[in-house]
Amino acid sequence: MRPLIGIPCHSGVGAESDRPIFFNNKAYIRAVELAGGVPILIPIFEDLSGLETLLPRLDGILFSGGIDVHPSVYQEEPHPMLGETNPLLDKLELALMRYVKEKELPTLGICRGMQLMNVALGGSLYQDLQSQYPGSLKHPNWELPRNHMVHKVIIEPGSRMEKILGVRETRVNSLHHQAVKSKGTGVVISGHAEDGVPELLEVPGHRFMLAAQCHPEEIWRDEPVWGKLFHAFIEECSNAHKRTTLTIDKLFAPIQTHIQAI
Repeated sequence: MRPLIGIPCHSGVGAESDRPIFFNNKAYIRAVELAGGVPILIPIFEDLSGLETLLPRLDGILFSGGIDVHPSVYQEEPHPMLGETNPLLDKLELALMRYVKEKELPTLGICRGMQLMNVALGGSLYQDLQSQYPGSLKHPNWELPRNHMVHKVIIEPGSRMEKILGVRETRVNSLHHQAVKSKGTGVVISGHAEDGVPELLEVPGHRFMLAAQCHPEEIWRDEPVWGKLFHAFIEECSNAHKRTTLTIDKLFAPIQTHIQAI
């Protein structure tokens, strides 16, 4: 049976209807689907107890790109160049990260997803690379096509990423203005851009917890090595795992103090 992969939604306004919507980019859906998974969009719950029904049915979670994580979550004040944030999205995704960590659920992070993963494990972020990381490349290339290759990523030898991708170096797109600063507990940076900015992340102590700062869902057709990442993720999600019930209040209680401060 094909594994069910949860993908958290973002919130916005419909271009034609001007009505509030939950959504995510089609590229994530197609990448998961064509790698053999069944994508399930997770709305931004106001009442997280609704996750009790959903989460035990999932075989993996993909944390996608999107808006900035609010810096209060990693105990920093907002930088003047901080972009849009959404406390409810942070609350949902931090809860999901706590779940995947405790239940050893296979997890893939992309762009914001890599940053969220690091923050959830106790790390911090550069809130704006251009102003906080002297000598950095131009990483936010939002004016370019999303599949435009911008710079190289050098992959650490012996890392799980090297084993999955099968290369020590590859080119990537670049659509971010934030990045990992201090590493979270158990986090290993397994790839860097030419300027030293972290581009790949893995957590060796977890069954499958990997992340990319680029957007492989946009470039895997042009750079087949990135298709290997999605296939490895779906393959791990396909392996049988013990489904257990959970108590939402106990699982999410540790993050409430941070969220209320936003």
